[in-house]
Formats: sequence, C-alpha cells, structure tokens
Amino acid sequence: MITIFNAIFENISVPKNRIASAILYLAAVLFITSRQVVFAQNSEDSSWITEFEKSDYLESPNYESTMNYFQRLSSHSEFAEIFSFGISPQGRELKCMIVSKDGLLNPAEAKKSGKPIVLYLSGIHSGEINGKDASMLLLRDILVTKEKINLIENVILLVIPIFSVDAHERRSTYNRINQIGPEETGWRATAQNYNLNRDFMKADAPEMKAFLKLYSAWLPDFFVDIHSTDGADHQYQTTIAIEKYANARPVISDWVSEEFIPYVIKRVEEKGYSISPYLGFIKEDPKKGVYDWAATPRFSNGYAAIQNRPGLLIESHVLKTYKERVYSTQAVLESILELINMDPEKIVKMNRQADEDGIKMYVSGGTEYPLELERLEVSGRTYNYKGIEYEMKYSEVAGGDVKVYTGKRFEQEVPYQTEFKIIKSVKLPKAYIIPEEWIQIVDIMKLHGVNVSRMKKDTRFIVEKYNFSDVSFAARPYEGRFIPNYEVKLSADTVDVRSGSFYVETNQRTFGVIAHLLEPSSDESFVKWGTMNQIFERKEYSENYAMMPIAEEMYKNDPALREEFNNKLNSNEEFRNSISERLNFFYERSPYYDSHYNQYPVMRVLEILN
Repeated sequence: MITIFNAIFENISVPKNRIASAILYLAAVLFITSRQVVFAQNSEDSSWITEFEKSDYLESPNYESTMNYFQRLSSHSEFAEIFSFGISPQGRELKCMIVSKDGLLNPAEAKKSGKPIVLYLSGIHSGEINGKDASMLLLRDILVTKEKINLIENVILLVIPIFSVDAHERRSTYNRINQIGPEETGWRATAQNYNLNRDFMKADAPEMKAFLKLYSAWLPDFFVDIHSTDGADHQYQTTIAIEKYANARPVISDWVSEEFIPYVIKRVEEKGYSISPYLGFIKEDPKKGVYDWAATPRFSNGYAAIQNRPGLLIESHVLKTYKERVYSTQAVLESILELINMDPEKIVKMNRQADEDGIKMYVSGGTEYPLELERLEVSGRTYNYKGIEYEMKYSEVAGGDVKVYTGKRFEQEVPYQTEFKIIKSVKLPKAYIIPEEWIQIVDIMKLHGVNVSRMKKDTRFIVEKYNFSDVSFAARPYEGRFIPNYEVKLSADTVDVRSGSFYVETNQRTFGVIAHLLEPSSDESFVKWGTMNQIFERKEYSENYAMMPIAEEMYKNDPALREEFNNKLNSNEEFRNSISERLNFFYERSPYYDSHYNQYPVMRVLEILN
C-alpha cells in the first residue's frame, strides 16, 4: 500500500505534514469500498450490492426494497421470473422467484423436464430473516456475475424471499431479544397472530393456504425452510435438521443419512463455516448428552416427510453475528444445489420410489402407518459436541439461579440419542367418506394435493365409525384453537351414504397427509386441532317432567338397563343424589338422544356393497 501511495503523491505538491493524513484518509476509503470495488470488477453494475453488504452486514432491507431487488434480478436475467402466489391479510403480495436455465417457468413444464425442483423458503418467521439475504447473494452469483450459474445447470430453483410478509414489516430493534442483528427485524407471527410454522396441516392462515397451493402445484423434490434458532449458546454458526426416521420413507432416510448429511456438513465446513445437526440437550445440559428430533408435520421438515419428500430445516445461530448467519446459510444453500446437480435424476427417482413404496407398504400391504414417534432415552452413539460453558448465577430480581454463558469454549464427546419408536399408528382403510356438509375440510385437503371425488349416487358401505368419550378441552387457546382431548372407540356399521358426499381413496401419493388429517388419534387431525369442536356440543336436552314417565317405563321393561342403573346408584353418591343425572341416564339411552353427539362424521370404508 505504501508503494501505491508513493506513486500517487510522486508528482503532486502536497505539504509533507499533510501526506500522512491523506494516506490515512485514502486507506479508509479503500477499506470501506473494497467489497464494492471487487464486486464492480466482476459484475456489470455495482448497484447489485445488497443493503446487507452496504451496511457492513448489519441491516436487512424492508419488504419494498427486497422485492425491488428480486424484480431487478428477474428483469436482468432470461433465466428468472418472479410471480405472485397470494395476498397477505394486509394486502402485500407473496412472491416467488423461479430460476431455470431452460426457461421452464410453470409446474407442468418443470415436471416434464425431469429436472429436480428445489424450493427455498425464507421468512416464515420474519425475525429470522437470514435466508432472505443469503438468497439475494446466491441469486446474484447465479444470475448476475454468473460465477455460480452451474448451480442451476440441472436444477429448477424456486425461492420465496419472504413468506410472512406482514410480520416482516412489523419491524423493530426490539423484536428478537435473544438475537444479534440485524438492526431491525420483523415479527415471529403473522398480522393475524398465526405462527406459520405450526400451520402446515390445519392451514388457518391465508398465507399458508396460498403456500400449500403453490407447494402442491410444483411438488418440490427438495424443500428448505430457513430459520435462526433461539436457545442455548454453542460454537456452531448454523445447524440443520432433516427427517430420517419412521416418519420418512426408507429410500429417503437412507439417502439423507448416507449421502446428504455427510456431504453438506463436509462442504459447509470446507467453505469456512461450522455446522452441526440441530440438537436438543438432555436435562438441558449438553455435557449430559444431546438428542436428535423427529418433527411432526405441523413443522416444515415434518410436513415434507409425510409428502414423501426430503425437507431441510436450517437453524442458524442467533448468538453469532448477522454476517455469519447469512454467509453460513448461503453455504448450506449452495451445498444442497451442488449435491443435487451431481446426479439430478437420483433425487427425482428416489422421490418417485418413495411414493410407490409408501402406497405398497401402507395401503396395499396393510402395514400400520406411523402417526407419532417417541424418542428413546438410550445412547447407542456419541457426538463430539462443541459447546460454550455456562454457570448458574443468582439473580435477586429473578429470585433464583439463572443460566449465564461465559463465552469459554469446550469440546467433548457426549451421549447422542438417535433412536425412536412408533407410539401411535393406524391401519389405513380403503377410503374415507366425508359428509358434504364438511366441505371446509375437503377444501383444505385439496390444498395439500389430496385427490377427492364426489359420490354421484347413493351407495351402501360397510364402514368403521369413531365415537368419542371423556372429552375435555385445553384451558387456553393454542394457535387460535381450543384443543380437545378425548378417548376414541371404533365400531363397524352398515350405512347408506348420500350422493354428494366426498370420497377420499387412500391409494394415492398423499396417503400420509390423509391419515394425519382424518385419523382422530393424530395430533395433526382436523378434529384434534379443534376444527370440528361443534361435534362435542349437545344441542337438545330433556326436561325432567318430560323424561320422568319415559324413564320409569324403561326401568320397568329393560332388566339389563335396570341393573346398570342400580349399580351406578350404589357406586356413585353424586349420581344417586341428582334427579337430573338419574333421569339423564335414561335420556342418553333413549331414542330421543342425539345419535350424532360425540360421533366423528368422517367414516372409514371397509367395503362397498353396491
């Protein structure tokens, strides 16, 4: 640098006492603009520098600036197009960019090409927005400088830069108390206070309805949902999670475990960033051991699994700088595309096989479909964990000891729990019947890509029906729903079903989605989510004066009923002392009682009789 400055000043008459100041000034200018200069030398226009870079990696652009950048990318490149796939409750467009070297800009063309489709989703929690800035950098390298255009050689890429757009504009410096940067972030929940990463199944939010329609149309071969994690301090700049247990098809689990995870971890580390699986801590202390997760389908990676597709969760570390989070995220996104480009046909064939194997196993073969997994507290493996030490510090304000991280690093081999067992499963029926009055749940199922037909004539079936008992409700709402708890009992019946009812065959690719939505024992079912709470309400009651003569007649003429009544009198003092309860005992067993009360309206088809 001294040589450069000597050349600059060689033929310029500047007082010597000012030369040092001039050198320092120019050095500062060169330092500040070095990134811009380098970029300008390798691109058409330095205006492609992002707000993230211009701010010395401290800021992230607002919705308008972000969409303007993506629109410029689209206008600049023949390989890209941005389109709207929905409108938020506050009137903002939900936008997605498709990047295709062959100009394949709609789902039909994309699928016909045989190329794998990869979807990157950012800003489902808009306070965790590193994925947006990482995507801007990645797409610039692909579409503008073309340094990484090879990453779309054999892949069709979809990028949603901001999913929760209204929350993104609820910007504040105080939205993420646990997080280092950017200077302003969006909010976790939507304008309607929905957490979109709990909404993949029930699809309450308009944003999620729009997304599911896009997802089903494109059916990506690989799905990535980008977050920043809360919680503990550790050394890793980013962490990842992807399903590989009984909630994923074996062909996908094998590929994930044997190829995907080793490759991505190796490549990200080669790019200069530290990465690990997304881990939980045994007894909240990593030195006692760590464990893996099996995500349910209300979460993005769990949802991809029941669609028979690999879905990756990226959780960059909130206690690393925003610069580290963005660039480590970009490293993961690049590594995914590198791997898929190496053998693009493999992932397409793998997913097709997952569909076929699942139908063969769970529909044709009769194997029970897993609805819920539970982690086993056994440690057959160990993990070389790179953590940060903590100490318990007494707080007079808190009234007790609080965990405080010291910043001191440690590295230790710890127990690693990675085994799960199936604790809920169900044998899938031939089909489900949904009465036509429940069309609202059918509409949601169609958004998930489920094929639903409508019966054209009255038909008799042998079916199984669920009846509920011991029904109770949560004391507080969760995601806007009062969650019911219940016991279920299954019984067979022969029924005549009206034309116009909905018929959902399980012999289709979305068998897992169907099972989770329609089986009451699934925590993701419509009924468990409280979508059908009205079936638990009684709408007709008996007056004591009207029921008394009927009860006396029933008591007199039905010996078995009389015995049941007397046994309850003898064993239950509260019942014995209540006139209303005694008469209600007979009302519930009379023809006047509501036969639909606590009965699930969706039926499981065993056989078609005509």
